[in-house]
Amino acid sequence: MAEARQCFDWDKQWDCSLDPETAKAIRADRSPECDGTCSMCGKFCAVRSMNKALAGEYIDILG
Repeated sequence: MAEARQCFDWDKQWDCSLDPETAKAIRADRSPECDGTCSMCGKFCAVRSMNKALAGEYIDILG
């Protein structure tokens, strides 16, 4: 699950979940503000920020 989360691989995350259908329904109901994040954190997503930091990219959470 952690590897799928790091890659934002939603299909793999659902496959790893205890209740894939409920997980899919929640994701569909709470669409994120932009791609590449979950619906919970948005631009403050720690996973997205860490992926960017590891890739040497600039992280802008204020803009």
